[in-house]
Amino acid sequence: MRRRSKARSNVAKAQRRKAEMPRRRAAPRLARERDEYPRRDELRPIMETALDAVIVMKSDGVVADWNDRAVGVFGWSRDEAVGRIMADLIIPERHREAHRKGLRRYMESGKGEVIGRRIEVSGLRKNGEEFPVELSISPIQDRENILFVGFLRDITESHALRLARAELGRVTRRMAMGEMAASIAHEIKQPLAAIAANGNAGLRWLTKATPDIESAHGVLKRIVSDTQHASKIIDSIRSMFKNEGLAKTMQDVNELIREALTLVRTEVENQRVSICTELSAELPQVPANQVQLRQVMVNLIMNAIDAMSAVTNRERVLRIKTEEHKLDGVLITVEDTGIGIDPQNLDRIFDTFFTTKSQGMGMGLSICRSIIENHDGHLSVAPAQPHGSIFHVSLPTGTSIPG
Repeated sequence: MRRRSKARSNVAKAQRRKAEMPRRRAAPRLARERDEYPRRDELRPIMETALDAVIVMKSDGVVADWNDRAVGVFGWSRDEAVGRIMADLIIPERHREAHRKGLRRYMESGKGEVIGRRIEVSGLRKNGEEFPVELSISPIQDRENILFVGFLRDITESHALRLARAELGRVTRRMAMGEMAASIAHEIKQPLAAIAANGNAGLRWLTKATPDIESAHGVLKRIVSDTQHASKIIDSIRSMFKNEGLAKTMQDVNELIREALTLVRTEVENQRVSICTELSAELPQVPANQVQLRQVMVNLIMNAIDAMSAVTNRERVLRIKTEEHKLDGVLITVEDTGIGIDPQNLDRIFDTFFTTKSQGMGMGLSICRSIIENHDGHLSVAPAQPHGSIFHVSLPTGTSIPG
């Protein structure tokens, strides 16, 4: 009987040991997890509610924790990620050595270039795809060890949008340069054409059977004047690309308008346009960039001349008026008797790339408005009566000269 009781007791003990074995095996693992990552319970609520991927890394580079958002971003499940070297999972191979050096440097000196900063790096998905990631890392003390908590955001879409905007900026600059080159060529072509025409006329006067010295003398004077005109245009263009071309000084708006009319004189004559000016003698000066404001006036005048080029049933008249505006400003009005602007296009006429000209680029008026707004002014357009368009440029006189 004693032998049977002893045998039953041994069997029962063996069964109890067998039942307790999983718990005994799990106990060291749970204890090890508590020893290696005792702050798990504190960080898990943060990780589970974070909108970004959150990865906790131990000081030896091993992943200690990995939230659900990280699963979605990188493709590795939490079970696959925890316990593995983080660099092998999410860092492209060419950057891993730099990561390891940075980790060693921080552990030795407590200094890290990326700690506490928001930076953009390349991430690596499980399928091998690289993508842009915004990253911030914070070290936290975990008893005697250091944990690194990384917040990572997939910025693929915003990165693509930024690249698209950058490309649009490059296209805009190229278009602006093309518009400027066309404007420069147009302005220089006018005096050169006048020089050629006057030169041919001078030759005709001098090659007559009886040379007309007086007429030839007058033609030569006009050639000299047109040469000076061309030189002035080139000097103006050169100053636009120098730092002094950006400075603002007190300017006489009436004088800038007279200079602009001189620059377009040949086009005015060729298109048989009558100029009517009403420039206020008591007009205050305005702080402005001389070259830029003069270029605005040239563009508005040339647009008015172009708008009247197709008019054959009425007089082509360009009216330019200056007057004091409100309490502290100057108003410039440029009015033509041209074909006018379609009412449905009035709100778009200053938009970049919008043009009603067959050969236009849609940059001229956009640049004009940008220049005027950079002078704290305003540029607008309205239908003129009974025909044409009227542009209004308002500029503040200011109390000081902006830099």
